[in-house]
Amino acid sequence: MRKLRIEMIMVLWLVLFLSIPTIAKSYYHPSISQTFHLLENGDVEVTDIRYFAFSGSFSWAQLNLFLKGVKDIQFLGVWDVKSGAPLRYEVEKQSNTRAIKWYYQAQDETLGFQIQYLLKSPVNRYQDVAEFYWKAIENEHASIRKLNVTLEIPTSSPNLFKLFVHTRAQPGQMNFSSDHRVVDFQIENIPANTFVETRLLTNPDIFPFVPQRNSQRYETILEEERVAATQELQGYKTVRETNRWLGMVLFFLFVAIGIIYIVLFFVYYLKYGREPKIDYERQYEQEPPRDIPPAFLGIIMNQKNINRTDMGRAFTATLLDLARRGYMTIEEEERRILFIKKEYLVFTFTDKFKKPEAQSDLLPFERDVYDLLQRISIDGRTVTTVEIEKWGKEIPNDKSNFLIFIENWGKTVKNWWETHFFSTYDPVAENKKGQYLIFSVTYFIGGIFLFIFSSLHFSFSGDRGFIGFGILFFPFIIVFGLIARKSLGRWSKEGLTEYRRWTAFRRFISDYSLMKEAPPILLQIWDRYLVYAVALGVAEKLLRNLKIYVRETGSELNTPGWYHVPHGTAFTLASLDTLSRLETISRNMENMANLTRALQSSTSVGGGFSSGGGGGGGGGSSSAG
Repeated sequence: MRKLRIEMIMVLWLVLFLSIPTIAKSYYHPSISQTFHLLENGDVEVTDIRYFAFSGSFSWAQLNLFLKGVKDIQFLGVWDVKSGAPLRYEVEKQSNTRAIKWYYQAQDETLGFQIQYLLKSPVNRYQDVAEFYWKAIENEHASIRKLNVTLEIPTSSPNLFKLFVHTRAQPGQMNFSSDHRVVDFQIENIPANTFVETRLLTNPDIFPFVPQRNSQRYETILEEERVAATQELQGYKTVRETNRWLGMVLFFLFVAIGIIYIVLFFVYYLKYGREPKIDYERQYEQEPPRDIPPAFLGIIMNQKNINRTDMGRAFTATLLDLARRGYMTIEEEERRILFIKKEYLVFTFTDKFKKPEAQSDLLPFERDVYDLLQRISIDGRTVTTVEIEKWGKEIPNDKSNFLIFIENWGKTVKNWWETHFFSTYDPVAENKKGQYLIFSVTYFIGGIFLFIFSSLHFSFSGDRGFIGFGILFFPFIIVFGLIARKSLGRWSKEGLTEYRRWTAFRRFISDYSLMKEAPPILLQIWDRYLVYAVALGVAEKLLRNLKIYVRETGSELNTPGWYHVPHGTAFTLASLDTLSRLETISRNMENMANLTRALQSSTSVGGGFSSGGGGGGGGGSSSAG
């Protein structure tokens, strides 16, 4: 019996010893870049470049894709990205899957592989829309640091070109090409086994060789996306409807008729189109140009219009500034749902606001933010970033709460700035630009009526040349109008100076080679710089530079009283990484605006990120060993 026990112990030790290499092996994807080239016949050519960061010894990798939503998947090969050499691979076909397995040798290194394959007929064509619904990243996979996906359609689709991305990862960035043929998006830090799904909507006419189904699906798809966008907290939503009267004015900006119009353009350009000359040439500013609330930067950094991205950053910076001035404290907490850890920030109200002198210290728009947090708070003492984002995505009447607040709040901030300081744009130039556009609209409408009248009352046999000239003249008007729209209007001298000074300050806190020349007092007031960095969109760069500065100089970083380190630990350089999460609020708020705007049937181009979906074609798993 004793001998049996000894043998069992030896077997267990042997199993443990043999399993150590397997346990120690791991990998992740530093980056994945995919290009989906949609063909007129409804097939899709895919180039999938995947980088694997291996820890341990690996010799094979596999990509397994479901046949859901596609007739077939034809793998064309695998190549080593660095050398371009083809790799040995095998293709396995099952009734509902296609898999490709390729071979290589790797030991504690990073390798890149290019996989080429063809999706057969994944595009569905209806009477009012063409749809490509596909999981770019499969259901099961290792973690991904950065994902880049590009979708290209055969021809331009300006009347309908929308992309909806479904993922439980944080929202990324999305870009549409000016010719309405290409859209790409980037997402960072995608957790393992988190799919990324794309749903591309275009004009059905760009796929002439795909059989058309006798039904209309566009409004149904939009409704599905509205539902999908509200399934989880990460499906941040907002609405930004384009003002119709402004859209009409911008449309008519592309119009110009006759010599008078052209001459007037050059006259206005010479007088009001060129930026004013200012006496400011500094490359960087070591101090904030003005001691002002960070909300004003949302106005200063734009010539005229209220930009939702800049105002979202200004909103986040105002939260931080209220904490820095003693109205709140900030602490990081985390919540676990099954095996997923969600980190968020908790804002706790202090007693400072109860003091009369403290209340009068807040400007009206700062008081608006403070009152908003009080309304969102459930217990009246604290409010979390989770609660803020949940409130912001709700849509009571066609617009999200955040969009309604940010539009009104932006106007309040802008009016306060211009009343107490100055206008950032030249009001005289703006007035002349308005006169020019009115004149343009008059000529354009007159040209349309003249063309219609000519078409109805002149014979095509005798006056075909005149009508043809009218048709050719309208594209010329549009092109010339584009030039006018970009050329007229300018900064005021004060506004341009202020913009360049804050740009120089942003350059200073973003570039470590410049910031290392800062005086030692910076480490005592760094949180004041952080407030402005959040409003300027460079908070992560500032915090990174501060960490390098402290390490290289051996200096001591001042501990802010308004920030509470979680779990009672000491404030260290690692604590700066937590503060960088403040920028996540701005990104989520911006995504609410982009996503909800795309959900409106009145828009033709746009998109955003949500955590719903799952009904698209493809999916599957990937692995390596």
